Amino acid sequence: MAVAAHGLRVLGLRRGDRVGLIASSSPQWDIAQFAVLAAGGVVVGLDPHDTEQRLAQMAHQCGLVGVVAQDETLLAKLSSECLGALRFAVTLAGPSVGSAVAFGDLAELGTSDDGSEWDLSQPSDEALVIFTSGTTGEPKGIVYTHRQVCMAVSTILQTFAEIGPDSRLVCWLPLSNLFQRIINLCALGRGAQVYYVEDPRTVMDHVAEISPHLFIGVPRFYEKFYAGILDAIDTKPVWQRALARWAIRAGERRARAVHAGTRPGAIDNLAATLADRLVLARVRGLLGRNIRFLVSGSAPMPAWLLERFHGLGFLVLEAYGMSECIVPVAANTPHRYRFGTVGQPLEGLEVRLAADGELLVRGPGVFTGYLGERGASGRLGSDGFLASGDFARIDEAGFVTLIGRKSDFFKTSTGRRIAPATIEGHLRRIPYVEHAVVVGANRPFLLAVLAVSGPVLASRAAQSAPNSGDLESHAAAVRADLAVALADLPEYQRPAGVVLTTRPFTMAEGHVTPNLKVRRTQVEQAFRPQINELGEAIARLPGTSLALSKEQGAVLLLSV
Repeated sequence: MAVAAHGLRVLGLRRGDRVGLIASSSPQWDIAQFAVLAAGGVVVGLDPHDTEQRLAQMAHQCGLVGVVAQDETLLAKLSSECLGALRFAVTLAGPSVGSAVAFGDLAELGTSDDGSEWDLSQPSDEALVIFTSGTTGEPKGIVYTHRQVCMAVSTILQTFAEIGPDSRLVCWLPLSNLFQRIINLCALGRGAQVYYVEDPRTVMDHVAEISPHLFIGVPRFYEKFYAGILDAIDTKPVWQRALARWAIRAGERRARAVHAGTRPGAIDNLAATLADRLVLARVRGLLGRNIRFLVSGSAPMPAWLLERFHGLGFLVLEAYGMSECIVPVAANTPHRYRFGTVGQPLEGLEVRLAADGELLVRGPGVFTGYLGERGASGRLGSDGFLASGDFARIDEAGFVTLIGRKSDFFKTSTGRRIAPATIEGHLRRIPYVEHAVVVGANRPFLLAVLAVSGPVLASRAAQSAPNSGDLESHAAAVRADLAVALADLPEYQRPAGVVLTTRPFTMAEGHVTPNLKVRRTQVEQAFRPQINELGEAIARLPGTSLALSKEQGAVLLLSV
């Protein structure tokens, strides 16, 4: 590490200089990060899947003096203006080429004579620059010091004492993601083992072999994981399907009793024990033999899904944080949790509600302002409380329940105040729905844009209406599934029509963030012609039918 740090200083890195790190998750990513920090530099994590436009924005905000890239291809994603301003470029893979130096060749640049250049950083020095996900606009940079990074690690380890020297963790989320990076540091602090998965799409190919004790994911992962379990059951012979469904119901009955703080009856307990031996233990084996609990963050996870996982024997714990506070704000723990909440505030943080119900946070982990801006753009009050941007409730025991993003709420032309996140959670219960965005500001009714899996929808349509044409069978299946998914919502919260697209929401097209949060403004803009067309058709003749468009992939406009 000292040799690599010295090599970076020979290339021109000085204390306080900012260095971009753009690579897939790997041990080399963390090693390069430690080398930059040890040389006195500041690490700026850049997601390799981000758009060139966003990468240029972030590089410009930071004033990068150097870049460590996975290879020449990722280095080329940076603009010529950015590359022209660099003092050095380093690649993690391959030999030195042109002006780019291979990380493995840093040792050839000379060694430090007396070791005085090792670990030049001080607690108050900048350590990291991270960026907001930019769901509503351009990404904004946030600077954190070494002291704040250490504080975040210490707080998480106090909260999750279960992380120990024998623990195995999976690093599969992008290391540009602050939480994944901090968790890796937590593992280092406890001597735990970290297993890296470079391509997050292949995590399920490796997780059983890794057999982690703790698994961290985002809600979309858990939704797809659960849907995959149900799909696998549906492919089994009739008797195995019946057994699996009985086992799941038996597990859920016992889980409900445990969650309610009561003991299950003798018959229910016996049934759950048999269900575990015959089916549920095998399901849990998909994540290996060691799993103790799972953590979900980045966005709210539906309470029904938490309960379903609990019935399978998986304890999924929701946590909550934000870019503007390096310490997670709240978390459920294995010994103290409530489904549907994000847990209780972590040590050292104060939380309270503003008059309008917005969650406010204060503590030493809170940021001091965005990069290049004076102050905190109105986010910090004179009393030091940070406005989170989330509406919330806090119960008598201190558990925090998120209601929705303040910026996402809108009013219909009828005066109804809508929290779209709740409705979108119901829509994502439909197996083929990958993403959902509800719109309706200043409209008399709600509409939704749904990104769907074409093959899964086609299979569902074939089962529900095998003798109909493709369009008719798809429409019938969607209408039926929407009716079930939205049944427990009041009428005014049910979309009057949906725009379905088989084209997935991607980072490249700006539809989702690196944390897989949907950028609803960008989605609404991209599908505005279809949204308007559907809205006008429904207004003219309620209950009308469908049209097919090819402008955004295969798009079905459907009134409900």
